[in-house]
Amino acid sequence: MKVLLGSTSPRRRDILGAVTPSLEITAPEADETARPGEDPERYALRVSEAKAISVMDRVGPNSPYLVVTCDTIVTLDGNIIGKPENLDHAMAIIGGLSGKTHRVISALSLATGPGGPATESEASSVTFRKLSAREIADYLGKIHYMDKAGAYAVQEWGHLIIDRIEGSLTNVIGFPLRLFFRMAREFDRDGTIYFTHPAAKKLNIS
Repeated sequence: MKVLLGSTSPRRRDILGAVTPSLEITAPEADETARPGEDPERYALRVSEAKAISVMDRVGPNSPYLVVTCDTIVTLDGNIIGKPENLDHAMAIIGGLSGKTHRVISALSLATGPGGPATESEASSVTFRKLSAREIADYLGKIHYMDKAGAYAVQEWGHLIIDRIEGSLTNVIGFPLRLFFRMAREFDRDGTIYFTHPAAKKLNIS
């Protein structure tokens, strides 16, 4: 079975591609507008599932693919923190996270054949150091922040702003690898593509 990742995220491509040699990529389609009062986790689950359905509609029910989609959000005090619109907005986002603990929630959908996608979520907690405006500006000057929810990336100079992480590191990066392996067992009909690749044994999967 081939794996088809419905995502334009290079981080998801890199994480999943490291352990899935047959990986193929396509861009999903989904309305990512949050509904008024929508719970953040329910939002992520809904968007990930919509992405999976859009890809399944494209490849058809008899395709050879396991379709994988994901949606990752940053939340603080129950509010979804999106991607920054500009540098000032990024400064404000990081400033709002400074000295606090926020949650990173990833919803993961897997689908194959005529059935609908199976969708689950994983959450991690990230605590930022107390940061000065200068430290925030210095950090943002080192990364590409415009495409990142929360305006930061743990894998890009994250030690400058992050005090601690509780839970899955790959979840915070944007693809919960441990959750993927658990869910993939239910779909791995031939037993050859998910766990036998040598790269999987080299990863400290968390």
